[in-house]
Amino acid sequence: MADYISVINPATEELIKEIPADGRAAVSEKAASARSAQPEWAARPVEERIALLNRFKDLLIENVDALAATLTAETGKPITQARSEILATPDRITFFTENVARLLTTESVYEEPVENSAPPQLEERVAYEALGVVANISAWNYPYFVGTNVFVPALLTGNTVLYKPSEMATMTGLAIADLLYQAGIPRDVFVPVVGAGQTGAALLQEKIDGVFFTGSYSTGRKIAIAAAPKLIKVQLELGGKDPAYVCHDADAARAAASLADGAFYNNGQSCCAVERIYVHADVYDLFLETFLQTVKSFILGDPNSADTYL
Repeated sequence: MADYISVINPATEELIKEIPADGRAAVSEKAASARSAQPEWAARPVEERIALLNRFKDLLIENVDALAATLTAETGKPITQARSEILATPDRITFFTENVARLLTTESVYEEPVENSAPPQLEERVAYEALGVVANISAWNYPYFVGTNVFVPALLTGNTVLYKPSEMATMTGLAIADLLYQAGIPRDVFVPVVGAGQTGAALLQEKIDGVFFTGSYSTGRKIAIAAAPKLIKVQLELGGKDPAYVCHDADAARAAASLADGAFYNNGQSCCAVERIYVHADVYDLFLETFLQTVKSFILGDPNSADTYL
C-alpha cells in the first residue's frame, strides 16, 4: 500500500502536497476509535448534535474562499463552481438539522384496547436507533454535496463516521474534517481515512454497520461484494446514462442553453449530467443552432479565473 497520496494540480500538473496514506493497521486503529466513541456520541441529546452541525454550516460560509481555492487546486473545478458548491451546501445541512428531531421521535403504532380507561396491556412502538459506525467513501466531483448527504445525517442520528474522501480530493476531505472539529465534533466521532483503493478495501474489512458510496460502477460492485457477507446497510450511488427530451412545443432556445449547461457543467463530471438529448424534429434546427452557440461561448482556461467555465 502506498505510503503517501500525491496531490497533483490537474490544470498545471504540479505537485501540491504529499499526504500520508493509512495502511491496514492505521485503518483498524481508526475504526476501533470510532467504535469506542459511538455510544457516548449517540447518548448526547439530539439538540446538541444539531447545534454542532449548524456551527459547521456557518464555518463553511465563513471559510468559503479558502475552501474553494483548495477544491479548485486539487480537482480543477472552476473557482466559481467551487464556490457555488460550497455556498449551496448549507441549505442541505439545514434540511437535515430541521427534520432530524421529528424523524427520531418514537412512534406508537398500536395499543391493545382495554375497558375503563386502564393502561394498555400491549403497546407496539417504532423507535429509530443509530446504526453504529458508518463508512462514507466519498467522491471527488462534488465532495461537499456528496459528503454532507451522508455524514451530516449520520452524525445527527448518533453514528460515528469513518470518512474516506476520494484520493483526488484528499485536501478537501481533510479541510471538511478540520471544520467539523472546529465546530465541536469530537475527533473520534468523525474520522478521516486517507488513501486510494487499497485503503478503501481495508476499511471494508473492518466491523462497520453501514457503507455509503458515490462513484463508479466498478468500484461500487467491489464494495457490494465486500459488504454482502456482513449483512449491513449499503447505499451505492453509481454512474448513470441521463437522457433529456425536448418536446415539439418547447422553447427550443431556452432548452438548448439549459441542456448545454447540464451537459458541460463541472466538465460534465456530474452524477446527473445530461449525456444524450432527443429533440423533436419541429424544433431541432433552432435547438441545434442555439446549443452550438452556447457551447462555443464557454470559456476554457485557468480554473482560478472567474470567467472560466471549463
